[in-house]
Amino acid sequence: MENVAPLPERTYQEINENRRRLLRDAYSCYPEYIYCDPDKFNWHTPDGRVNIFDIFYLGDCNYLNLIGCSSETHRKPDFFMLTPKGADLLEVPDKLDEIFPVGRDQHD
Repeated sequence: MENVAPLPERTYQEINENRRRLLRDAYSCYPEYIYCDPDKFNWHTPDGRVNIFDIFYLGDCNYLNLIGCSSETHRKPDFFMLTPKGADLLEVPDKLDEIFPVGRDQHD
């Protein structure tokens, strides 16, 4: 793909904070789909690519339902919505912190 921005190197905390933000955005709009604004979800800027990478990850984990995308063709999602598994992640006490911890050092 031409004009693809590099995926920035991120800490575990930065990765988890962005994924938590995407989940909370989806939770706040549930049961509606959220439009993937091309200014925020694109292949051409580092931040846009991070958002696409994280949204595909959350979709592959079945936390989000993605519409209009293909991981094989690099087509970005058009919309996303929280799944029941994603809702459980946010509603079950301590589950979000267990899966996507923030605020402390992360190690492999």
